[in-house]
Amino acid sequence: MSNSSPIETREISDADLDGVAGGLSVGGTVDGLVAKVTQGPGGVPVLEGSVKSIGITVSDIPLGPIAL
Repeated sequence: MSNSSPIETREISDADLDGVAGGLSVGGTVDGLVAKVTQGPGGVPVLEGSVKSIGITVSDIPLGPIAL
């Protein structure tokens, strides 16, 4: 069992997205990023890496009432 929190998702209709004044606000953070580029078969670059955590915030979307 992983030690992670559940992620809540919900669909957003096109009409709701069209009604967002000024567009979406998106922000985020990345912690513990490690990346390494090596040469793969045929000289194709291969990116290998890991990340400790990623946080993404999306705001300015009117979702209406939420039923609990």
